[in-house]
This record gives sequence, structure tokens and C-alpha cells, in this order.
Amino acid sequence: MEETDDTIDFEALEAELDAAIQEDAKYWRENDAKLRAVEQRVATYDEFRELVKASHLKPLDKTEKLNNLQAKKGSIWNSLASKKKQRFEPGTSQSGSSSVQHDQHIPTTTVEFMRQWRALDVRDRLSLLKYVGSTKIGQLMKSEIPVGMLGEILQALLELPSNTSDVIFAVRLLEALAEAKRFNLSLQFLSSVEKATCEQLLEKMSSSFQNCQQDLGEEGITEWTLCELKNKYIK
Repeated sequence: MEETDDTIDFEALEAELDAAIQEDAKYWRENDAKLRAVEQRVATYDEFRELVKASHLKPLDKTEKLNNLQAKKGSIWNSLASKKKQRFEPGTSQSGSSSVQHDQHIPTTTVEFMRQWRALDVRDRLSLLKYVGSTKIGQLMKSEIPVGMLGEILQALLELPSNTSDVIFAVRLLEALAEAKRFNLSLQFLSSVEKATCEQLLEKMSSSFQNCQQDLGEEGITEWTLCELKNKYIK
């Protein structure tokens, strides 16, 4: 009988588990920070975001403070250089268009989606949204839209062409996001620029509706549909 190699790479499994644990811990740590920020009634969205970004920091004890003071003598503070954002594998030629490869892993959790999302620029974020699909994104964010995510999604959607299929996608995605718990809280923390982006997006969709009204109507999308979205997104 032919023998098969069933050796398990425990080191790889341990590394994968450790990474998953760290991602999960980060998600819940930031979630707690968001709740604290709401309880403290922070004045602006920027303050809210900074509180979440600093959620991993812990107060220094007396020994650590002393060591830091000694280390600073005769030294200059250097900030870490930010890493360049990795581009989402577009799977296209050098033409500059961006479409996602069909073998790209579709995220199954909010943490996975955020990890892919944060590494992308606006154009490739739009490709990711279309690849994952409005239904799946709605499921991932049903419990909560991660902090800052709503504004970034609106910005990406604004880059969509005005053809029928893209208008349908934008409508379905906006409808799905509006069903998320604490959706209204996400709206409240949109910056003034993000609110303007939202208004631009909805106006763009309304203008596009006039050019493909019949096709959209066949998909159940009418002027009433767009009016309902405006009522939900523009407070």
C-alpha cells in the first residue's frame, strides 16, 4: 500500500492561530473604545477616531516612565515610517483599469474584510466591494459598521460609472448598509467631507436614473427607492 505524507505543520498552524487571535483582540479592543467614546460624548469625529486608534495604548508604570526619561537624554524622537499601501491584485494589464482576480479570497468575517480593505487605495477598494458583493457585505456588517468604514465606502462608490449595473450595485449596497445595527450612529460620525460625498453620490445616482429608468425599474429600483435612500442617509 502506498504511504501518504500526513505530516501536520504545527508551526504554521500555531502562527496562523496567533495571527487570528491578535486580529480578534484588536477588533474587540477598538469596539470597546468606540463605546467609551460614545459614552464620553466626544465633540468631533476626529476625536472619536483618535480615541479608537489609541485603544491599544496602556498607561506606563513608574519604572517604564523612568526608563523612557533616561532613554530620551541625548536622543531624538523618531516616528516610524508608514508602510506603503499594498494594492489589491487587480489582475489586469498595464492599462490602469482595476478588476479583482476571480480567485481572490472572499472575506468571511468583518476582521478579514477590514484587513483587505485597509491595504487598498480608492480604486481597488471599489473593485473589492463589487467582487465581494452587496449581499455579502451587508451580512458582514449586519451587527456593526466598523468605525470610519461608512465614509470610506461612500467615497469608493462615488467612483462608480453611471451605467445601469453600477447604479443597481450602489443602491443594493446602500440598502444593505442601512440595515446594520447602529447605522444611525455611523451617520452621526461622518465628517463634513464624507457627508458631502454622500450627497454627491445620491445626486449622481438620481441623475443616472433618468438615463436608465426602464432598466432600473425592471430591477425594482424607482424614484421612490432613491428617495428612501436619501431619507436614510441625509439627516
